[in-house]
Amino acid sequence: MNNLIKSVLGFSNLSINDKVTKAQNIKDSMQSSGYFPASSMPITYPAIQTLITNLHNASVVASNGTTADTVYMHEQERVLLSAFNFLKAHIELVANNTTTPNAIITAAGLQVAVNGGNNGVTELTVNAIGNGKLQVSVPRQTSEKAFVYEYSTDGGTTWLELISSSLSKVTLSNQTPGSNISVRYYSISKTGKGAYSQTKSAIIV
Repeated sequence: MNNLIKSVLGFSNLSINDKVTKAQNIKDSMQSSGYFPASSMPITYPAIQTLITNLHNASVVASNGTTADTVYMHEQERVLLSAFNFLKAHIELVANNTTTPNAIITAAGLQVAVNGGNNGVTELTVNAIGNGKLQVSVPRQTSEKAFVYEYSTDGGTTWLELISSSLSKVTLSNQTPGSNISVRYYSISKTGKGAYSQTKSAIIV
């Protein structure tokens, strides 16, 4: 049990619409796989479907709507991503209690994380601290020597490098209040570049 298999949701580089499609695929894959019966789910399948539908509907409204509609869409996005990170933990728990964890993770519509200096899916914390600043902090694993932080102002369609640093806490400054900023990172160890983290977002204040 020392070598637990980790999974990757695969949402990081996706647009809102592609996240909806991916989430629907994961939900449908879990439901049809036979490994995740409704009675054992930490979030019910109907509740998952509601989250997916809510994000889809919010995306449709935001495409020709107001700034408030866009903010609401990103709120729905954060709710869905939080729920799916919870589901990911459940999938890994189920998978690692079998003799075929890789097959079960794949059957759920997720990717198996590549082994290396880090698992590539560690959490990051994003906090709007006022005055147009966003503080980003990440956990440091023993083998990790540096971090490359990236940010997006368009919901993850395009990404810009914020900084490459040995620091596990950095600040993004001079951002427009009310804008929604998405952040991700990858670490660098002696074995090379790790996988991208999950994306976190915050509204600048």
